[in-house]
Amino acid sequence: MRKFQFLSSFWLKILALFFMTLDHVGLMLSMAPYSGTLSIVCDVLRGLGRLALPLFVFMIVEGVIHSKNIKKYFLRLGIMALAISIFLLLISYIDFGVDTGGLENQGNIFLDLLLIAFGVYLLKQDNKWLKLLILLPFAISFLSFFAKGYEVANNVDVLWYPNWLYLQYDWFSFLLGIAFYLSYKLMDLYKEFAKSSLGIDPVIWEVNGNYRFGVALIQVLTLTITSILFYCTKFVWPEGIFWSTNTQLLAIFSGAFILLYDGQRGYNAKWFQYGSYLYYPLHLIIIMLVYVLFL
Repeated sequence: MRKFQFLSSFWLKILALFFMTLDHVGLMLSMAPYSGTLSIVCDVLRGLGRLALPLFVFMIVEGVIHSKNIKKYFLRLGIMALAISIFLLLISYIDFGVDTGGLENQGNIFLDLLLIAFGVYLLKQDNKWLKLLILLPFAISFLSFFAKGYEVANNVDVLWYPNWLYLQYDWFSFLLGIAFYLSYKLMDLYKEFAKSSLGIDPVIWEVNGNYRFGVALIQVLTLTITSILFYCTKFVWPEGIFWSTNTQLLAIFSGAFILLYDGQRGYNAKWFQYGSYLYYPLHLIIIMLVYVLFL
């Protein structure tokens, strides 16, 4: 399978940033006064934007697994999560005279990523009691989902869970991240079975790319199952669903890029590492400026 695996972490990150940008441009156009004439364009851009989240979650899981300095990794995520939460806090309580389009209630994607990283880190520990602490980020992801849904369903402000601490994708992103990590564990179990029962040398699997492809297949399956689970929430709590579960199903197609992952880091200069984090707030600022000045 090695010849079909040609996307490094670098290119997956580029793709994730690209699809995220398309999504936010589509959101900006949908808020424009003449959005009705661009409805198809907005739908296409937002649909393509659904491919971003699984790739970001995937890269976070890979980052925690392979990071040589996990403290710095958490520090970068934590700083970004704090900065975005402060920004959401400010626009929640200060009137800047600009229509934010409900941005203050959308959630902080870096809180999603931070919780995923923390959850994967806990599962990597040998101590079973540390592993149990994963219940904490899991509970937070559900509380965020419930608070946002309750707010929408009852048209009230939830005071016990402030909106500047909302996650963006709640349990969906967290569950997806944990499933991506556990895909490695499932593949390792199968590799041991293949070695003991079928006499297959695990080294061969690593060389020919079958191990990486096997992990990717499980990850695509878990992505599909998680997306369908999220879709089904519309039938369980329809009045509390605050964005289109139909559109989110398109996230499944990002599995095609995961299948092409070669397991390599690729280009990873310092400027790109930090630039990837800074790109999120910078591109939002540029999009908001364009909206204010020209739309």
